Amino acid sequence: MIWTPDASRAMVVIANTPSAYNQTWHLPCDKPHSYKELRQIAEKILNKKVKARVIREWQFNLIKSFNKSMQELNELLPRYRQDNLFISDKFKKQFPDFKITTIEEGLSTVLD
Repeated sequence: MIWTPDASRAMVVIANTPSAYNQTWHLPCDKPHSYKELRQIAEKILNKKVKARVIREWQFNLIKSFNKSMQELNELLPRYRQDNLFISDKFKKQFPDFKITTIEEGLSTVLD
């Protein structure tokens, strides 16, 4: 996952680096975490258990019939049928001083 402010800053860095033009860049991100790990990090930050539940596709389809937000979320589901790993080694090598926000830092900001 990428922290949106990091993505914005990274795009500015790339845009202001002429040698970066005409190349493919994966924006910088923290190491990958599973959903279970994300929940555990959130629990540590909040100092309490976080309830999580996986719903089946048929349940999701039923809920989206009544909930507009779930209808919109439905568009994103195909992206999550497989892992999306972005390898940002090239960016990190080219811009070693770029500070990447960790998942822990990002979640702390959002949850505090």
